[in-house]
Amino acid sequence: MKNISILIPIHNRIDITQVGLTSLYESLNNYKLSGSGLLIFSVIIIDDGSKDGSYDWIANNYKEIYLLRGNGKLWWTGSINKGANYAIDNLNSDFLLLWNDDITPNPEYFIIIDKLVNDSLFQNTIIGSKIVCKNSPEKIWSVGGYYNRFSGNFKMMNEIKDHKNSLIECDWQPGMGTLIPVAEIKSLKLKWDALHFPHYHGDSDFTLRCKSKGMRIMTNIDLVINNNTETTGVNKKRNLKDHLESCTSLKSACNIKIDFRFYSRHGIIPFVYFGMLMKYLYYIGGYIRHSLLKL
Repeated sequence: MKNISILIPIHNRIDITQVGLTSLYESLNNYKLSGSGLLIFSVIIIDDGSKDGSYDWIANNYKEIYLLRGNGKLWWTGSINKGANYAIDNLNSDFLLLWNDDITPNPEYFIIIDKLVNDSLFQNTIIGSKIVCKNSPEKIWSVGGYYNRFSGNFKMMNEIKDHKNSLIECDWQPGMGTLIPVAEIKSLKLKWDALHFPHYHGDSDFTLRCKSKGMRIMTNIDLVINNNTETTGVNKKRNLKDHLESCTSLKSACNIKIDFRFYSRHGIIPFVYFGMLMKYLYYIGGYIRHSLLKL
């Protein structure tokens, strides 16, 4: 029997969390009916200081969930560390599965997980999922990430090209639908870096460091989850002020300070900064171009 702990950070969006837990347990129940029964799934929710009643609602409606509480300052990375420590120290988990409260797995998702964790070929491997857009399932949001240490080209891969089987090799994985073997990260003494990457880049930094230590980073395209992209990060930027403020927000994927740390750690200096510069020129330039088209 192998124990897989599903780690779900949440914060102040009870409506989304309720829907997400319903879809998660529908897929888990399908595994109980059709899977081998050789896996034990434990759900760990890390509520980082929610004020909307999320903690009490989960405690009252899901007695089987391991519910941890944060002080509102954990953010994503600190929450994952807290959940991972609990899974390893208290539940003796064999695998960690990073999860979001706004994603929906396909019904057979955990049946496929069963096959993967019992295959010796996947030892020393982090396995990601094929993530599609919830409202447009034909549109791929991610099949893993690509990163060029020299040019600084950092992107989510959203195309499937010339693959001989269900596996795609990549450089990093996002923080949802990512399966991580505990034995390997314990032996390498790897944890998520909450100090330098409290929210964005917490996932990519971790998996890039795992790869640098010899672990394989793969995506299995048979593992499909639907992602509600409308509820991720800072999405509503109505004017130039909003764009500029997003460059300093921890909720933003375009935080200049966090990006500088990331590119400095994982790139070849000074060449890698060209990629970062191009990212921000494209970011601000995109807003200007959009504004001109509206005139």
